[in-house]
Amino acid sequence: MAEVGRAPDGNQLDDFVNWLRRDQPGGLVKSNWRPTRLRYGEVMWNGQIARLNLRVGQERPFVPRFLTGAVPPVGKRKKVFPKDLGELCLATAWRLVGDGQSVLVFCPVRAHVEPFASRVIDLNLRGALPSLLTADEAVLNTAIVLGEEWLGADHPILRCLKLGVAIHHGALPTAYRKEIERLLRENVLKVTISSPTLAQGLNLSATTVIIHSLYRNKDRIETSEFKNVIGRAGRAYVDVEGLVLYPIFDDHARRLDQWEQLIADVTSREMESGLLRLVVTLLQRMHKRVGGTVEQLTEYVLNNAEAWTFPEVAGEKPEDREQARVDWGRYTASLDTAILSLIGEKDIPDEGIADALDTILPSSLWERCLNRGNDVRRAALKATLVSRSKLIWARSTAGQRRGYFLAGIGLDTGHALDAMAAEGNQLLVTANGTLLAGDYDAAIAAITAIAERVFTISPFMPDKVPENWRDILACWLLGEPLNAVGAGHEAETLQFVEDGLVYRLPWAMEAIRVRGLANGDVIGDMGAQLEDFELGLAVSAVETGTMNRSASILIQAGFSSRLAAIKAVNDTAATFANGFELQQWLASELVTLLSNQLNWPTPETHRMWRSFVEGFAPLDKAVWKEQRYRAPVIWRPNQNQPAGTPVRLHHVNGQAAVISADGQLLGTLNAPLNPARKGLVRSAVMPESGWIFVFYLGPEDLWIA
Repeated sequence: MAEVGRAPDGNQLDDFVNWLRRDQPGGLVKSNWRPTRLRYGEVMWNGQIARLNLRVGQERPFVPRFLTGAVPPVGKRKKVFPKDLGELCLATAWRLVGDGQSVLVFCPVRAHVEPFASRVIDLNLRGALPSLLTADEAVLNTAIVLGEEWLGADHPILRCLKLGVAIHHGALPTAYRKEIERLLRENVLKVTISSPTLAQGLNLSATTVIIHSLYRNKDRIETSEFKNVIGRAGRAYVDVEGLVLYPIFDDHARRLDQWEQLIADVTSREMESGLLRLVVTLLQRMHKRVGGTVEQLTEYVLNNAEAWTFPEVAGEKPEDREQARVDWGRYTASLDTAILSLIGEKDIPDEGIADALDTILPSSLWERCLNRGNDVRRAALKATLVSRSKLIWARSTAGQRRGYFLAGIGLDTGHALDAMAAEGNQLLVTANGTLLAGDYDAAIAAITAIAERVFTISPFMPDKVPENWRDILACWLLGEPLNAVGAGHEAETLQFVEDGLVYRLPWAMEAIRVRGLANGDVIGDMGAQLEDFELGLAVSAVETGTMNRSASILIQAGFSSRLAAIKAVNDTAATFANGFELQQWLASELVTLLSNQLNWPTPETHRMWRSFVEGFAPLDKAVWKEQRYRAPVIWRPNQNQPAGTPVRLHHVNGQAAVISADGQLLGTLNAPLNPARKGLVRSAVMPESGWIFVFYLGPEDLWIA
């Protein structure tokens, strides 16, 4: 956070504090120093601890005021800013942006993310937090249009976006999230406040990550999740190092202990098998029910099929028991999927399961982790895996297991789909058939009937189901705005659409189809096979929010505005049914003429539409091939590299740059490098001064025309 000069030994904390005070008149704001619990490089004021980045070697020490508390200048607020942990995180983020850094604020609980938007807006209006947007607001146009389509024009998330701050969590519309992610990659937005999507594969990074909390639902976040989050600190090929901060506002001793324990866990923990962690979690729940020694638990798991019924624990709170029940179903389904993935579609007899697992798992991470434990622990874990595998085999046929495996579901879910197979298959056929015939009312009725059944089956149950979910589903399928049905509970509606409709319902419909095909299910009295029917329309209609096939294809092709896509298709009476016909439609005289009108498809989405059309490469221009170029470079002083040196090409602050293999900026590329190129680049320094070779595998999109 700050650079300081030569400091005394960290064990001499009083000397260290006096040294800071003596050499820095005014010092850190409200220097309310507490010598306890502080280590070398940590300072505390007003109950806040900062970990200073100490660097030795400067003659004159310098510790700037990192944060200065003050009453906001606008309004009647009398409390000093920052007044709590949330405001401390925001103040820290703004301070770091002032130093030229980009910041990710991580919140383990999704429900805590959106309230930050209102806080940012309020503090901006009070003069405590200035706008961070330095680019032309026009660059936000696409995000604003998409946000307004889903959230409404005056939503706090959009007002926050106009201040240069991104709010990001999994319940936001996919199209909006993708646009926000693009703005983040292009460094338009300096601060991102994100939910656990950061730890779930989201490709975002920043100079600094600020950890808002270490806990979710009273439990400390998993070490693996924490590793993923802190791994976002430091941008590849831009930053030499990243910074991770855990601001502490109150209860500093306890929170510092929690932080130190997590850090110790991160640094000491060996790589773990996900399969092993699943088994351990399930065993722990079983042990709460039956007690006894590990050997007794092993015997119980091996010899009692009821061990796999949800273990009730005496004295447990009802809400904790219900959450544990949900978790149990999720964990057993994951274990089933893992077992079926390991053994695959092989028709192994029951007595051969243990041998099959022993054959598959040697030298796996599971086996290596097992070998780190004692014999008793190893026996319990292996027995649990074999026990569950035998239960799956005892309660399913080879055909059923194949269907479960292909659908990516567990035993209990598979049994539930088996029980509704005849009805589910017929509803799926009806939904697709009526869509093909244009009978939208019948299609909605069939899809709703499927949802009524699968929304009671884990893992297809949405996290939250609004009372008017059937109205939301109908509105969604008809391609209508969700404002009317979502009025007063917009967040709940959006979460249901993203979680229940875009994700879980299509998954369930595909599971019904895959299970039916794997089992050779027959439809109706005529003996028709499931594969004899069109089954590809209903899922895409639910995923995209329109029963118009052409509009659905247009959305799937990358045009993000659902309402504008439907309007464009309706305005032109389009009937394209595949990608090739879409290209022909886009190149047609009518679409070309309309695309030149500034208010088409709508005034708000015209720029987005033109960007989509111009970026939609025809197939003949999208063929990948190897291309070779030579490009001029303006080297930085003393950075001219020897011939043959490999270099990288990237955009840094909007400028095409030449970077060394270790991320050092070497010079500027004097050529119009396309930041949106799709291919792969290799480059090296030429013998001729001021030039590099560029080898490109991709379409003809390396340079901006």
